[in-house]
Amino acid sequence: MTKVALIIEDHPIFREALTTFMRVMLMDEHVTAVSSTEEGMALAGKISDPDIILLDMGLPGLNGVDAVASLRRKYPGAAIVVVSASDDRREVAAMLRAGVKAFISKAVATPIIAATVQKILDGEPLEAAWVTVTGDHSIGDEPLLLLTPRQRETLVYLCQGLSNKEIGLRLGLAEITVKIHISSIFRALDVVNRTQAVLAARRFGLHAPDVAN
Repeated sequence: MTKVALIIEDHPIFREALTTFMRVMLMDEHVTAVSSTEEGMALAGKISDPDIILLDMGLPGLNGVDAVASLRRKYPGAAIVVVSASDDRREVAAMLRAGVKAFISKAVATPIIAATVQKILDGEPLEAAWVTVTGDHSIGDEPLLLLTPRQRETLVYLCQGLSNKEIGLRLGLAEITVKIHISSIFRALDVVNRTQAVLAARRFGLHAPDVAN
């Protein structure tokens, strides 16, 4: 069955390299390359829905987690793979939480990229979701990745010292629901109280935004 690939990369040389690479992999012309997320989304209905999207993280315009979320809505059946120069663990974790299948360093050799992409196209499980020149790294079991978006919001407010009642008011939740979320957070972080949860959240790089008075 023919596979369709969409490449979203603003650097012309790397975009051309990825395009050539994917055309060789797929052995046909079902590869489209654009320079922005907006261009990629505008192709919906004009090309066959892609099976895989190779996405640069630092694009002009819509990028990062927002780009992933928009592309997932536009192409729900596509596997999104980020190919980026970033080696920031928190950025990698954020993209994986947003739903990308793998995060591959741009410095990785072509055969390694090919092997990762082929596994995704074949529906095979990946041994690691973060592929770098120093080896594969699995961060899928990090505690913060086990939290739902609502639990992460709850944790942010918990880090700011808000009570269950105050957190409920901020999030529009019943106090009992907040208690359930906090219990789940404790289990995910392997802690037994709020102080330990705050320390764990900071250790994993969670920084709470300012809360308006």
